[in-house]
Amino acid sequence: MPLSADCRALIDALSMPVFVVHGDGSLEWLNRRARQLLAGSAPQSIKSLLASPSQSDAFLRVMRRNQSFSHLALHLRAPLQDSYIASTRIAREGEFLDCWLLELLPRQLVVGGMHQLSQMIQRTTALKRERAVAEKTAQLALTQASRDSLTGIANRRAFDECLAAALVKADQQQDWLSVMIVDLDYFKAINDTHGHDLGDQVLQRVARLLSGTLTRRGDQVARIGGEEFGVLLPGADVHASLKVAWRLVMTLRQYNAGCPAGDSWHPVTLSVGVATRCPDQSISGRDLMRQADRGLYLAKERGRDQAVHAVPSAQTDPPLADTR
Repeated sequence: MPLSADCRALIDALSMPVFVVHGDGSLEWLNRRARQLLAGSAPQSIKSLLASPSQSDAFLRVMRRNQSFSHLALHLRAPLQDSYIASTRIAREGEFLDCWLLELLPRQLVVGGMHQLSQMIQRTTALKRERAVAEKTAQLALTQASRDSLTGIANRRAFDECLAAALVKADQQQDWLSVMIVDLDYFKAINDTHGHDLGDQVLQRVARLLSGTLTRRGDQVARIGGEEFGVLLPGADVHASLKVAWRLVMTLRQYNAGCPAGDSWHPVTLSVGVATRCPDQSISGRDLMRQADRGLYLAKERGRDQAVHAVPSAQTDPPLADTR
């Protein structure tokens, strides 16, 4: 079915040369600009327009797939030698099937545009790569800034940030929040007697033990001072937080008992102070940590190697489930 008069009129009005070609390569029609360019000649096939007619089959395969940019390597005969072919399929049901518009564009403009596009893509790719490297570097720096260099766990800065976020979340959800301050008993004597290298090893192992003992998602442990660790327990009430505190104490006791002879480990115990914020209580993170520090002072005063809650009425003896 030939092109309708309306289609021909529309294509004829285009300022660029346009050829209407069938899938077999036969030319259906040329618009006014194409006829002017060919000075009245009427080619019957796309093969007659190609500088290398043997390429016609390959060209037709590319054209049928609408792979316009693949035509860039194709050269036309004079006076079309400075043009570049871009193909567009116009198969429209009820009017014309398996027909393509071959538009001739200035090759110099297209090649230059492709070169600029290629350069733009290269620059964009380079910028994306640089941005990815910068983001990775920034993330690494942020991670390093929030980690304790000796133990590898979170540091005081990260703990304070987590505590502030946990307070906001507890307010929003009207939930419990508990904190602990964990201190290594007589740690200065270890450094003074056995040296700082052994002291560093003790801190590293304790950090691993504390991290491994906290199994709930959201719990956080950090080194907040020389031999002090902070523990954050979102959603834990007085009883639950004390239970976790005694589990930490008992874990270290069991580790001391099971450590083989000749190991570089030096037995050490923990004193733990615990403080809890009730759902309806308004208290700052600093005041909550002060309460935990008060509990730690009581644990030290009562002989160390134990956990004490800052609230006087709280249970201070180890829960039975944690002493077996």
